[in-house]
Amino acid sequence: MAQGLSLLIQVYADSMEEAVAGAMGPLSAEETAGGAGPNILHYVWAVPVPGRNDPPGQQSVLLTTVYDEDFDSYIRDLVLANPTPFNNAADLIVGLKDLKPVEDNLPAFIEWVREHDLTMGGVLPFTQAYPYTVVQIQAALG
Repeated sequence: MAQGLSLLIQVYADSMEEAVAGAMGPLSAEETAGGAGPNILHYVWAVPVPGRNDPPGQQSVLLTTVYDEDFDSYIRDLVLANPTPFNNAADLIVGLKDLKPVEDNLPAFIEWVREHDLTMGGVLPFTQAYPYTVVQIQAALG
């Protein structure tokens, strides 16, 4: 069954466009295409959050995903499949620099994500319109 994650983060950026690009980096099509990531991510999108009174040089972004697996497994599998973009993003996301390399600090990174997830690791109700995982959908499409 799919789960939802709503990650509210601050990104070192001077514009909303720059902030969204920094937030999306680890999950961009270029980083996950061609087998660079596990087949557990249905969708991902980032929305600038205006009016949060961010400090100069920082912007708030809501990064939202729909994924397969449970929360801890999802974060672990996504990072271990391709840690480079997560380490690159750690330089752009407030509070992550000390967790580099992310793959060597997985428990702390997973906890950081949980603390910034508005669903606190998927505890809110979530409705799934279909019962299939990404792998099942891809297999059915050939």
